[in-house]
Amino acid sequence: MNRFARKRQPIIGRVAAVTAQNFDADDFVRATRPLEQKGFAISVVSNTSGMLTGRTEAGQDVNFVPASTIGDMDFDGYCALVLPGNSHGISESTEAAIDKFLSDGKPVIAMSGDVPMFARAANSPDVSDAGVAISMNGKVFAARGQEDTDEAVEVFASVLAA
Repeated sequence: MNRFARKRQPIIGRVAAVTAQNFDADDFVRATRPLEQKGFAISVVSNTSGMLTGRTEAGQDVNFVPASTIGDMDFDGYCALVLPGNSHGISESTEAAIDKFLSDGKPVIAMSGDVPMFARAANSPDVSDAGVAISMNGKVFAARGQEDTDEAVEVFASVLAA
């Protein structure tokens, strides 16, 4: 066996992460890492096909080239939607994506700055001040505080993988 070859975990589903320029890179990692660890492939989706730059709390830049634009997105190819923070730069397109996922009954998780937009789309104003908001099985849940936020992200990934 080639010592450089490594066994890859099979992909159990694809998750769309809608981002915009200047997205919150820390929230992106918080939301997507548990999903990747469970076997989900993450596809960055945006309203632009050009490179996107996010920023960490430490001031480091993280760059992504979107897999597709929201307009070209194959909604049926994704099992969930992640809104990792600061997607509000593309609110009309993002809201249309949220509406589509919610109407199809697919799970959605919104982090920090994207929670108010998600709360409007999900008609759940009581979660607009949460650090994380989740829609699963037709119900909307909110997590407030860092510890609850981290747990909510883990639960989202575990339930989606089940």
